[in-house]
Amino acid sequence: MHYDAETLADYLHGEIGPQADAAIHAHLEVCAACRAAYDEVASVRDWLRAVARADEREFPALIKARVWEAVRTAEPTFLDRLRAAFRPAIALPLAAAIAVFAYAGVPAIHLPGSTPAAISATTLLEEHAAVASDNPLADRGLVVQASVLDDARSGALIEASDPATATGN
Repeated sequence: MHYDAETLADYLHGEIGPQADAAIHAHLEVCAACRAAYDEVASVRDWLRAVARADEREFPALIKARVWEAVRTAEPTFLDRLRAAFRPAIALPLAAAIAVFAYAGVPAIHLPGSTPAAISATTLLEEHAAVASDNPLADRGLVVQASVLDDARSGALIEASDPATATGN
């Protein structure tokens, strides 16, 4: 059995499965006719690559220099000058307006009549106390719900927990 040129080309380009690849490789080791056909397919591939590389040429230096010279010496049109003159006059106020809106306008995005939800500090302290009391590894030194303390008791608790006032310093 001999392989045709298409199968050998697929083998050469790695487009066949591993089992067929191994079978063709083993066959090429023992069959001189298939090895010659394989060498011919490989030489055509190499010739095509060489022709493709030869067609990839560098842009001629003289033309390249003329193009760059034309770019450097080109006079801007009236419209280009007008755009350049108004660019800062338009861009700077636009950037300032965006900055002001980003700073102050974000609360104004809410719908009329709706107010953003507010959370009181008491609610946060009560939630923290609940979480801290459920944690078995938490420090249980001073966990008091804020809603049950009045100003006099909270001041006394803070002074009692402060080491500087407890020692009399």
